[in-house]
Amino acid sequence: MYLKATLVTIAGWFIGLLLDANIDFGDPMGFLSLRILFPILAMGLCILHELRHGSSR
Repeated sequence: MYLKATLVTIAGWFIGLLLDANIDFGDPMGFLSLRILFPILAMGLCILHELRHGSSR
C-alpha cells in the first residue's frame, strides 16, 4: 500500500510539473501550482481508498 501511494503521489507531482510548464494561464508567477495540487489529491485518494477497502482485506 505504501509503495502504491508513493508511486501515485510522485506520478501526480510529475504530471502537475509538466502541466505547469506547458499551460500558459497568464499568471505572473507562470504556473498554476498543479505540481502541488495533484500529489495532495493523489495521496488523499489513496488514503480514502484504503480506509474504504482496507478493513475488508
